[in-house]
Amino acid sequence: MDTYLSKIRVWAVWMLSLLSILILGACASIAVPAASTEGDAVSSAEETVEIRLASYGLGDAWNANLEKTIDSFREANPDIKVTVEFRPIDAYWDKLQTEFAAGTAPDVTINQMDWVIPGAARGMFVDLMPFIEADQVDLDAYFYDMKPEWGWQGGLYGGLLYAGGQALYVNKDLLTAAGLEMPSADWTWDDLLEYAIALTNADASQWGLYISPVNPPYWGASFIHGAGGTVLSDDKTSCTLTSSEAQAGLQFISDLIFVHEVMPSPVTLAGQEDPFLSGKVAMLFGGTWQEAQIREAGFDWDFAHMPAHPQTGERSVQMGSNAWSVLSTSEHQDEAWLLVKFLMGEGGQTGMMTNGVPGLTAVVESEAYLALHQPQDISVVTSDFANYGHDYYPTPDTGEWWNAVGQELSAIWSGEATVEEATERACVAVDEIFSRRPAEWNQ
Repeated sequence: MDTYLSKIRVWAVWMLSLLSILILGACASIAVPAASTEGDAVSSAEETVEIRLASYGLGDAWNANLEKTIDSFREANPDIKVTVEFRPIDAYWDKLQTEFAAGTAPDVTINQMDWVIPGAARGMFVDLMPFIEADQVDLDAYFYDMKPEWGWQGGLYGGLLYAGGQALYVNKDLLTAAGLEMPSADWTWDDLLEYAIALTNADASQWGLYISPVNPPYWGASFIHGAGGTVLSDDKTSCTLTSSEAQAGLQFISDLIFVHEVMPSPVTLAGQEDPFLSGKVAMLFGGTWQEAQIREAGFDWDFAHMPAHPQTGERSVQMGSNAWSVLSTSEHQDEAWLLVKFLMGEGGQTGMMTNGVPGLTAVVESEAYLALHQPQDISVVTSDFANYGHDYYPTPDTGEWWNAVGQELSAIWSGEATVEEATERACVAVDEIFSRRPAEWNQ
């Protein structure tokens, strides 16, 4: 992963691992419910089956929590031996493809949205829908829809690990100093601007807000959507950033920097200390994986809802997920499915909820999950996910086109190009990338 945006994705997943270290240190331990034994455990009279699960390692705490979570499955299924293989994140996908070709791949692997279609098209991953239908797994029990990221040609090739995405953090100490209350749930972009103006103090080098990362498909996309635009076409085969609606959303952000002067340019802050953590930014459009760091920053803060567009009434937040997939080379696909079903079910979602946002409604609304984030109100974030969530436009070539968009749109934030100029160049680059896609990648 040598592109800038790929590094952001790796950093985002890595920051989720810090969540388990810092939040758990301040909270009571959460009991992981035992997996249901009814219909899941292999008959004790049968020979023990060994399942290999592979994942990239995300730190000692994350790794230990996954092992602890799987222990509940082991206890309920004593005739299924689960061996977890933690591997370096660099070149993980390349190694997995090599193992698949050689017939030595693990039974279950962690998966990413840019791997699933190339893998499914090659026959690497097992379609989970027949298993889901046979076991009557209720996909409506999930507030997080797995199909946009893990679906392909009517199949489903991943069972949810956890989700993560956009969150709006507010420094309440700076709000109090400015005589402001926390924003209401129905606030708009106009209100956001008013707050940002009131919270900006040029003499103290204090900014009203900051958006990081800003380029689509990250948080800038939520403003594009709010204005009625999109980043890609519905079938994800062409760039739509040149539409007037998409450009209006990006123009709003540009005006925050250059017209209203309430937001620092992301280009000028590159490589510097996080301005929200240092108290130099009052409102941060950031990622859920930043919560642990912010919790240690030493000031009072809370989550706020994404504001709505004042004319369209639309609001949107960006979110994505990781999943578990069964390899088609597995000689024990039934047992591998039982493990994936556990991990995407209540046992796995509860066990891993200190590392990411659970996709099951019952878990994300549970007292145990809410208590992990107190005194802040995490339900603000999860309700925005459930009601206004939008995916990262998952495609097999995400790394390439995300990077192209970032390179072109960064010229807006540096003042070197207008929104119209930058989006024109971005769409030329993106459409050229899409023109080189293999036919089998078609949705």
